[in-house]
Amino acid sequence: MSASCFRVGTLPARELYRLALPDSLAPGVPAAPTDAAPLPGTLAIATWRAPGLYGAPGIVYRVDDTQYGTYPSREWAIPLGDQLGVFTSALLRRAPLTRGGALYDPPNARAQAYVWRGTIREFEEVDRDRAVFAAVRLDALLARASDDSVVWQGSVRLERPVADPTMANIVAALSALAIEGIARLTSDAAAAVVPPTVTGAARGRP
Repeated sequence: MSASCFRVGTLPARELYRLALPDSLAPGVPAAPTDAAPLPGTLAIATWRAPGLYGAPGIVYRVDDTQYGTYPSREWAIPLGDQLGVFTSALLRRAPLTRGGALYDPPNARAQAYVWRGTIREFEEVDRDRAVFAAVRLDALLARASDDSVVWQGSVRLERPVADPTMANIVAALSALAIEGIARLTSDAAAAVVPPTVTGAARGRP
């Protein structure tokens, strides 16, 4: 188990952490053209839902599969749902779903053509015996804003060991898993909404 145990009567100084975007997704990197995006209109990206412990400031840890807790002095500097919203926006700048682009947390989501909603199901350090892992499970759906009908929904779960389990390394692993997970979800959504192509045979060609 990593540093989720403290000596009785002591409390470490408060530490604040935030997830890190890779350089390839940094705000200054030019966005990809939206002409080839599969859907018309614009997309609103909602703040990711963070139920239970994931909505609290403390970083979550889990011992085996049943014992959960949050660090009393190691916290997210920005709410986790907001950080994943920014990640989603960055990924959709690189691989757009809609030809009108995507807006994170716009004032009126229903004014857009589509809405992306995500929910955090796992986002934690996992301690198993002497091994430490980072684990992420994310659910997402794409809906039409006009009637809230679901166009696509999916889920992804990822886990990886953290060889040197400092808090900085655990957060780095969670950052990488979040990027990979959201990229998979947005890619799956794009594949699901691409209109079927008309084959030559369907057109009456040989």
